[in-house]
Parts: sequence; C-alpha cells; structure tokens
Amino acid sequence: MTAHFVICHKAPIWNIPFEHTQIGVEGYRPESEGGLCASDFISHQLDSETALGALRALPVIQHELEKGGGTTPVFVSSYRVFLTKELNYDWISPALQDFNIVSPEKFSAEGNTLVLREMPPDIDLVIPSPRLLPDTVMGQYSRLPSHHLEDLLLGVSCAIRSGLLNGKLVPRLLSSNTFIAYNGIFASHAKLRLDYYERLWWAVEEFYKTHYRPRFGYERRVIDFVFERVTSMALIQMVVDQKLRCASSRVLLVSETGGYVNSV
Repeated sequence: MTAHFVICHKAPIWNIPFEHTQIGVEGYRPESEGGLCASDFISHQLDSETALGALRALPVIQHELEKGGGTTPVFVSSYRVFLTKELNYDWISPALQDFNIVSPEKFSAEGNTLVLREMPPDIDLVIPSPRLLPDTVMGQYSRLPSHHLEDLLLGVSCAIRSGLLNGKLVPRLLSSNTFIAYNGIFASHAKLRLDYYERLWWAVEEFYKTHYRPRFGYERRVIDFVFERVTSMALIQMVVDQKLRCASSRVLLVSETGGYVNSV
C-alpha cells in the first residue's frame, strides 16, 4: 500500500483527485477523513511559527511511518506542488527543471493521471528535477536580499552535528551549482526516510532554539528556505553515498494565476 501525505496550511480550494492524507500546519485542522494536525504532534509554538514552513509536518509523517512497514512507498506533496509521471533516469540532469503549471480546474480533472503515485520499478528515490544555478548554492542564498548567509551556515552546522550532512563534503556541496528545489516532496520507501527525518528534525529544532533570530525584512519562511538548501545537499549526498537508484521528476504546480506562486 502507498502512503501519500499532502501538507496544507489551509483548506485547498480545489479537489485533490486521489487517495491521500492531509497534514495541517499553522493551526489548520483538516476536515478530510484521516487528516492529521501538526499541533497534535509538536508544540503550539512550533506549529504557529511560519518560519518553519512545511518542515512542521516532519514529526507527523515520522510518527505515521513508524507505525507501518519499511517497504511502504511514501509520497509527500504540498497542496499545490506534486511530482509528476514525467521522469528522467539521469537524475542529476536539469532537463525537467521547468514547472508544469496547471489551473485548479485542470488539476481537479486530470491530477489523477498527471501526479506520480507509484514508485517506478527498480528505483529507490524520486526527487524533483535539479536546477542549475548561475553561481553556487551558497552564492544563490547570499545574494537574495531577504536572506542572511549566516543562517545558511548555521543551518549547515546543525545538520553536520545531527549527522544529516558529512562535514568533509560540505565545502564541495555548498560550492556546487546543482540545487534540488521543493525537495521535501521526494518519493521513496519508508525505511529510507526514517533516519533522514530524525536527523533533519533534530537539526531544525536545534537551529530554531539556538540560532533563529527574526529580522526586519526577513523572508517569512526563512528556516524552511535554509533547510531547503541543506536538504538538497543531503539528498545528493545520500544518493551518492548509498548508491541509490534515483530518478528525477518534473514538478507540477497548481496556480490560479497561471504563473509561479508560493506553497506552504
């Protein structure tokens, strides 16, 4: 049986036309059958912290996976961002980096056929298609005016201490121009995620408790943005170190405007 979790900070205004489990963050309690609420698994303070973004769903998914078998295929999406069936088995290639942007109406009608919902044969991991940056992971983060480079470096430090990142590989990873955006929606079997999630959540909590400092003009989901870079590096490291069979997927984005919009 496949598990598909969809993270929401509010009730989706379009139909998600396949079986899934909604996870509500930021106080949202899904009304759908079997829906889960992050505030039942983490403190109200953490659940109400917008800076954490979709990371607030990690302990919920971890809890659910610990109840099931390690071979269960697991898919994670936000309510508007999904992996598609358009795959590239040269996983590091950016060939599929452009979004497939669809209207809510098209998603409601065709999402069942567009969204990847089964693990491909002989594949351990499906990631969003990597993007090639004009500079580096560190350079890209530091040049955004609403970000502060020290946050990324402190997040990396927390990830090294949790064992999520290998400190000896970090200089090379930070200097790479390969970035996996929206990487929280990767697909894999449950066993692969359990240790990964445990180390990631430890690093996130440590950053929040020790280093997080709101600033004027800050990106509102700053911790989520920091760890999007950290987890991009961690996934690349994991594929290479564990010699995983990996594919990349074009990302589907549901948009009311026909253009790019932020997710959770």
